[in-house]
Amino acid sequence: MLWRYSFVFHNLSADARHAVRMFRKSPGFALVAIAAISLGIGVTTTVFSLFEAVLLHSLPFGDPGRLVYMWTPNPHMEGVPLEMSPPFADVLSWRQMSRSFTAITAVKQEFFTLAGGDAATRVGGARVLGNFFQTLQAAAQLGRTIGPSDDRPGQEPVAVISDALWRSRFGAAADVLGKAIAIDRGTFRIVGVMPAEFSFPHDNDYPYAVADLKRTDIWIPVALSPKQELDRNFGTDAAIGRLRPGVTMRQAQGEMSLIQPRLDPFYPPDLRGFQSLLVPAIDTTVGPVRPLLRLLMAAVCLVLLIACANTAGLLMARAALRVHELGVRTALGANRARLVRQMLTESLMLSSVGGALGVLLGWAALHAVAKLNPGDIPRFEEASVNLPVLLFALGISASTGLIFGMLPALAAARVNVSELLRQGGRGIARSSARARHALIVVEVALAVLLLAGAGLLLRSYRNVMGQDRGFASSTLTMRVEEGLQPRTQQQTADLLRTVVGRVRALRGVQVAGAITNLPLAHNESMTFLEVDGYPNRPTQLVNAADISGEYLQAMQIRLLAGRYLHDRDIPDRFDAAPQSVVVSASFARLYFAGRDPVGTRIRIGSQQAPWKIVAGVVADVHHTSMEKEPQPTVYSPSWFGNKLAIRTALPPSTIVASVRETLRAIDAGITPVDIQTMEQRVSESTSRRRFQTALLVAFAVLAVSLALVGLYGLLSYSVNQRAPEIGVRMALGATRPKVLCMVVRWGLTLTAAGLAFGLASAFAVTRFTASMLYGVSATDPETFVMVPALIMVVAAAACFAPAWKATRIDPVAALREQ
Repeated sequence: MLWRYSFVFHNLSADARHAVRMFRKSPGFALVAIAAISLGIGVTTTVFSLFEAVLLHSLPFGDPGRLVYMWTPNPHMEGVPLEMSPPFADVLSWRQMSRSFTAITAVKQEFFTLAGGDAATRVGGARVLGNFFQTLQAAAQLGRTIGPSDDRPGQEPVAVISDALWRSRFGAAADVLGKAIAIDRGTFRIVGVMPAEFSFPHDNDYPYAVADLKRTDIWIPVALSPKQELDRNFGTDAAIGRLRPGVTMRQAQGEMSLIQPRLDPFYPPDLRGFQSLLVPAIDTTVGPVRPLLRLLMAAVCLVLLIACANTAGLLMARAALRVHELGVRTALGANRARLVRQMLTESLMLSSVGGALGVLLGWAALHAVAKLNPGDIPRFEEASVNLPVLLFALGISASTGLIFGMLPALAAARVNVSELLRQGGRGIARSSARARHALIVVEVALAVLLLAGAGLLLRSYRNVMGQDRGFASSTLTMRVEEGLQPRTQQQTADLLRTVVGRVRALRGVQVAGAITNLPLAHNESMTFLEVDGYPNRPTQLVNAADISGEYLQAMQIRLLAGRYLHDRDIPDRFDAAPQSVVVSASFARLYFAGRDPVGTRIRIGSQQAPWKIVAGVVADVHHTSMEKEPQPTVYSPSWFGNKLAIRTALPPSTIVASVRETLRAIDAGITPVDIQTMEQRVSESTSRRRFQTALLVAFAVLAVSLALVGLYGLLSYSVNQRAPEIGVRMALGATRPKVLCMVVRWGLTLTAAGLAFGLASAFAVTRFTASMLYGVSATDPETFVMVPALIMVVAAAACFAPAWKATRIDPVAALREQ
């Protein structure tokens, strides 16, 4: 048995040595083939790393497939999303009444201020029920997590911190357990440190999370008082349940649909009608990005196929040049299996080297792609070239070696020695020509498909960025942190009035104002609405924002009718209702169709709230997203907005430094954070679309380049093979321009065939990407005209060099060779 293994190893070694000698004789061929393979495997490895981290890598919880988010939509409340979070009181009721869950918990996000050091630090935190970590089945890496016994009023305040906070604030000290940490105006004892991969909730773990809270670093018990346990106004940000083994989502949904109406009597009459909606946690977290990553994965697979087709074409052309070698080996006794093995050995060696380089390229590309991180893809930063990715790359390398090596191997196996000697090798060249032509057609078709998709996304991105935003992109914005000093509501209002006044007086500040929620903050404040003279409904809601005097002017939101709000419109006392409001254009169109809104009355908040006079109408603003229609909005004058908007002609850095000094002079604990221009906020809001567009365009460019390289190689080979024929044509009177056109026509004919297949495929496939498009149809005429025009132009350029080479053929030398 041992001698058999030795014999096989000897033959494989001989094949490998022979392959290396052949590559040395044709280094250009080897380099081009390896480059194509490494590019294909490199981009595939890069995207698979993202795919594995986001979609395949499990959430950092135990059995995450059993976790569900529990929402309470109210169909009677217009404009409110389905993912409406329940109050803590409902969560406690569900625990008692439901039998479908082993545990139900809830979380409420907020910012915590950590005292100590030179200045207070603002970090993301969460108040959680005592069974929060047990429900998620998440264990601490040091110490313990919060338990039910910690979640009671009067118990010693405890906290669990993240790995990142443990390292940054405590230097990863092993004795951190038991240490005190000052959170807001209380002192908590640290009882545990979570693993590095656990920072739940992120801002993208579920819809409508606190948008500014990028991650959670501190968890403390919510410790509900008896009054809070019954308060339906004390809401959570999310409720999470763990299904019992054997219970399906449908069964749990059916039970919750019966339970929720039984809680209706505990709500005021105008707030009744809440329903139950269960959504798998995994679907909520990664569901929105699945289409994007699947699209990118499909795109790189097409690039890999083009690279394989390209290399297969090169190998077939090279096999045709090696007909004498193959014929001699056959004549000397080599059977077909031996020839196939030799050709496959060469292709597998090329794919192995290309795969190794591809992994290195993928590693480098992953670091480059990390800079494009859109920030709203879960666990994007965890993508790496790990063991699963390496195994994937190994499998892809072996598969591609077999795929692009199979055609030339089969061609070699069909060598007929007598026919070969009689035709001098021309027969095998002609027999493989059709296969190489077909490969070029396939390459062009796949490139067209990718280019059409990239073109549609590029047009969508242009539409998003080119629309009217409603505000000035140059406006500087920031959030004012009020520090640790306890203040009444009146003191907070007085403080923010002082802040706005001092900032407005700074040198270089043209206009300054404040608002409760800046545009593109993914956060709206909905309130009840009643419009005088309109057929109102009891559950009529509207987006409401509190602004101070010159906010609208600072954002350069256009005034369409009436007047702006001013400082004099703001009541002196915080609990006094303002007399005047300003509404958006969409509000005016909806509620004042056919009549002048200025001077009419509206009421917001409750039926007991006083009427307000509409003083003006301003242009619509994209508050939630650049890709969602602006919502009707009411702007009320108030000093409670802590988001500053500043219009200035000076560099932002200069103004920021002045604002810092001004705030420090008012109160040493006040600091400006989240400092951005509105252009930066727009860029952040559109980052996912920019990410997918940039990658798909890059893949399309790579695909087109590989296809054109294949077309160039095919024509160059054809010119060499048909040199005698071209020489005869020229000897018989064919001019050089005619020869040039003839060769270009060969290439463009193949390109046109690929275009036809590619466009037909694009028409069939791009409709599946309709949900990713904005302001453009999946069969956009402009895109489907520009793509073939671009392909034909660059194909003509690729054909020109071989065609020019054909015109340089010497007829006499060609006929003498013939």
